[in-house]
Amino acid sequence: MLRSLGNKFNNLKVSYSNSIRYYSSNSNNSFNSSSITMTPPIVSIQRRVEKLKELMAARSLNVYVIPSEDAHQSEYITVRDKRREYISGFTGSSGAAVITSEGHRLLWTDGRYWLQASQQLDATWKVMKDRVAGEPTIEEWIATTMPANTRVGMDSRLISKSAFDKFKSTVEKSGQTVETSEVNLIDQVREQFASEEPVPGYPANPIFFLPVEFSGKASSEKIRDIQQDSLVKENADYMVISALDEIAWLFNLRGSDISFNPVFLSYAIVGRQNVQLFVDETKIPTDVRKELAGVEILPYDSIFSVLRKYCSENKKIWLDPRSSLAIYNSVQKEHLFEKTNPILLAKAIKNATEVEGFRQCHIRDAAALIQFLAWMEEEMLVKNNTGLTEYSVAEVLEQYRAKQKHYVSLSFDTISSTEGNGAIIHYKPEPETCKKIARAMYLVDSGGQYRDGTTDVTRTVHYGTPNPHEVECYTRVLKGHVQLSIVKFPLKVTGKDIDCIARMSLWQVGLDYAHGTGHGVGSFLNVHEGPQGITHRQVANPPVLQPYMTVTNEPGYYEEGKFGIRIENVMVTVPVDTPFSKQFLGFETVTVVPYERDLINVSMLTDEELLFVNNYHQNVLLSVGPLLESDPRALTYLKKKTAPIAKQ
Repeated sequence: MLRSLGNKFNNLKVSYSNSIRYYSSNSNNSFNSSSITMTPPIVSIQRRVEKLKELMAARSLNVYVIPSEDAHQSEYITVRDKRREYISGFTGSSGAAVITSEGHRLLWTDGRYWLQASQQLDATWKVMKDRVAGEPTIEEWIATTMPANTRVGMDSRLISKSAFDKFKSTVEKSGQTVETSEVNLIDQVREQFASEEPVPGYPANPIFFLPVEFSGKASSEKIRDIQQDSLVKENADYMVISALDEIAWLFNLRGSDISFNPVFLSYAIVGRQNVQLFVDETKIPTDVRKELAGVEILPYDSIFSVLRKYCSENKKIWLDPRSSLAIYNSVQKEHLFEKTNPILLAKAIKNATEVEGFRQCHIRDAAALIQFLAWMEEEMLVKNNTGLTEYSVAEVLEQYRAKQKHYVSLSFDTISSTEGNGAIIHYKPEPETCKKIARAMYLVDSGGQYRDGTTDVTRTVHYGTPNPHEVECYTRVLKGHVQLSIVKFPLKVTGKDIDCIARMSLWQVGLDYAHGTGHGVGSFLNVHEGPQGITHRQVANPPVLQPYMTVTNEPGYYEEGKFGIRIENVMVTVPVDTPFSKQFLGFETVTVVPYERDLINVSMLTDEELLFVNNYHQNVLLSVGPLLESDPRALTYLKKKTAPIAKQ
């Protein structure tokens, strides 16, 4: 728990660790603060790897693959499921480890994490670049490096059927075999060291109901759509749902089993005449049980036996290829109907209530961030406070957010980074190792979970005198950000089609960034949501952008050891009018936080870009100003930062 930070925060204490943080802004919430913290590592990575190799040898395995995901292919997972982190020490949210009997220790991860991985892994590991043209995938590396008789092991619960098919096809072409099992060797390593280092359990936090005033559509209607439309159309008897955010969305339920993601460990099956939810029943309070009238509650792990039972009854079962191989192994081929389920798209296209919720929660969230930035500026530039750290200021920001209406938790660990730490794209400050805030570039990427929406916003500021190079880099990032904000595009355009717009100004001088430009955002759900996104990477069958999808706009630029720049807003895809056609789309920006005027070279902006910035700042002032009337410091800061800018 946090120490109090002056009279303003005396009654608001917050934990800030690898934990779940929930706050009640009114007395009607039926859930309390809960926390899951990781035990500091006692058993060394070296001992863990050696024990894994012993277990591999006992099963005649030459290679073992450890993905990041859990049994639901989640990006963010429980501490219990952080197997790749346990065996490697790398804490990023994306990546996979490969251990071989010959001594290879490899970690594949994408461009957000290359620098972080190189710092967290010891010298026995090698970082492999994931999703980069010309760089081998895991299966390609195994196929071209390991002998033909190699046996590759993996947990069938932790890989999707679609990913497994691709993996197996590549490996078996080289004469190697893939052995899958629901017995996880990392779990066995943990058990063997349990006397030295306790094995974390799975959380059992209570589930709570999200009323229609926030969800916009009753769960019964969502289920009816599947029963009467999807199942009938595809001549299927049952649909299996395994993605946690899809289950939460379908039932209008939320939980706290995974930090920052309001979901709960579960599976669901929707049949033409019945609905089943597979979950630890102790998580369901009485009021939620009433909302689930007509839904059969079954033990979490019993889904596999239920699927086998339906097969024995000759039922047709709809599985999504994103589901785990273990789920597929429970359904015989003759009983299988395979197709992406309709929830993925239905959840991504926000209804009118959800869109309005996004607008409102972003205004309140902006008030918190502006209060924080005003406080930071006073501490750094007026009080000359030299004791602030990346970690301590992130705590202050969290407390400002916690005071906002409908606030529940953060939506991810706050990225609070000064100087060179800003170049670590998903940097997480730790109290023991973080830097003091310098009179230099400072990047803060943060967000909140509110009952009416999810936020994700990044701003970069400078607490000293920026040099011309820093100003140019920031301005070029801003230009790309603005151009993407104002783009209009026809129907059936994908995020990949417009990604280069955000990079163009950087490309003109030979600069770029190694991450995607934007991702979908859930409605009081996961901060990273598909299928939509804006990315430069090759994607098979990329989804088109559709009206009322949410997506972030976050170009950046990073110089290792020096600074990082990122500007991020959340946008909603909306229909727009054009002189010659009404069948075009554009973006409505819902984030309302000022850009850093002291880092803008106004002469580099086009007239169109300058007009956008000034109009945007006017909207920020009108939207957020009324919420800051009781905070003169923040209101003064807001007015200063949103004053019109002009070319000399």
